[in-house]
Amino acid sequence: MKLDDQNQFIQVLDLCVPWAHTWADMRPGKTDLERRENFRKAALMVFQPTKTEVIDWWAFRIFVTKTGRQLDLDNITKPIVDSFCSRQIERDNSIHVELGLYPDDGLNHVRHIVLSGKPCTEDSTRIEIFGHLRGK
Repeated sequence: MKLDDQNQFIQVLDLCVPWAHTWADMRPGKTDLERRENFRKAALMVFQPTKTEVIDWWAFRIFVTKTGRQLDLDNITKPIVDSFCSRQIERDNSIHVELGLYPDDGLNHVRHIVLSGKPCTEDSTRIEIFGHLRGK
């Protein structure tokens, strides 16, 4: 699947943040809710609003670098995907309702996630979100 194919996909977000973390940390300042809100605040700076009615499903491409302690790559996606889910935005009482791209994160709405990473000298997460154009 070629996410860069503009005949099939529209990119609505290309965000790089200086952190890399996973879900289910309950320490103050590091909870899933706080992490989702941090992603949302950062996304507002680069988000490309689109008419969601032209999108039939969503795809993510995520690349992570991590220094220091080990990071479980398979636990990276949950807070990211939930950050842009309308239902989760509502549950979080977030003011960033404009970032709700899909009603829930099930296969009807999120069908493709490309995830990769590597150890590095600094933490970062690059998040790209693509909408699959309806009928393509």
